Amino acid sequence: MRLKHYIAENLPDAMNQVRLDLGEDAIILSTDELGPGQGVRVTAGLDDEPVNDFSISDPQDDVDIVDEITEVLDFHRLPSEMIDMLVGHAMGIPASEWHISLAGALDNNFHFGQIPSRALTKPLMLVGSPGDGKTSTIAKLCAKARLSDIPTTVITIDAEKTGGVEQIATFCHRLQINLDIAETPEKLAECVNQAASSHLLLIDTMGVNPFDDDALNYLAEFAQSSNAVSTLIIPAGGDVYETADKAAAFKSLNTKYIIPTKLDMTRRFGGLLTAAHSADLTFMAAGISPHIADGLSPINPVSLARLLLPTRLESQQHSLATGTR
Repeated sequence: MRLKHYIAENLPDAMNQVRLDLGEDAIILSTDELGPGQGVRVTAGLDDEPVNDFSISDPQDDVDIVDEITEVLDFHRLPSEMIDMLVGHAMGIPASEWHISLAGALDNNFHFGQIPSRALTKPLMLVGSPGDGKTSTIAKLCAKARLSDIPTTVITIDAEKTGGVEQIATFCHRLQINLDIAETPEKLAECVNQAASSHLLLIDTMGVNPFDDDALNYLAEFAQSSNAVSTLIIPAGGDVYETADKAAAFKSLNTKYIIPTKLDMTRRFGGLLTAAHSADLTFMAAGISPHIADGLSPINPVSLARLLLPTRLESQQHSLATGTR
């Protein structure tokens, strides 16, 4: 496979360079932030094996791709229609190794963003159910921003939960991050308007039941008053359809991004993939550890494909050891 690097101010511009240079068959291998003001670097590949228009491909190759990818996705309990979709796209992406074809299929069917590397035009509001990891994810985003010298302000509206303000206040104090408290939508709008335009604005919210219309509507008032873009924080490993239903409910809050948590404690990711795809959400990052300093990782098609693969190998080893499938 022929590899090339592309550097641009932001990820969409870099992706456009890739498509213009390598075409639609390009496979994204990695995305890296280069630091404040330095942009991003995308590594992309194009299978350079010679193509003979008069040769007939071995049908066994296609069968192997179907079997391998189907086995992996079935282990993760993806719905059959999603398996068919991903396998179909993977078969149309020529690559020397089948898991690269899987990465290409993920690239074609999911959206991938990046951890904020500068102040954004709108605040990011983190939403989710109680206990899903919103406050710790805020702290991890703050740690990333602090390491990159990005000025940041956190606003919490989770003032009623016992210990809620104290927890986020402790994180902000240790990271030397500004913290404001807004108990009403009006106060939140005031805090947003008074924040420095050079600051990355992060809004911590109370956990809500996505199937409680009153609770969801109340949270929507905060989202609307602050003109925020919502990011769904959701644990990986949930039931496929339950997780998708939750994502659909939170979509009403102008939710555009998703950050899965507890990936280090999860083996099956069918619920996560189904939720992101059905609600048309963009992966911003992934929670890979409870540690604040290094607990948040970028995510791209290749890293997502790799996330799916080790489980398959463990499954095979377990099958050999126990005599089960």
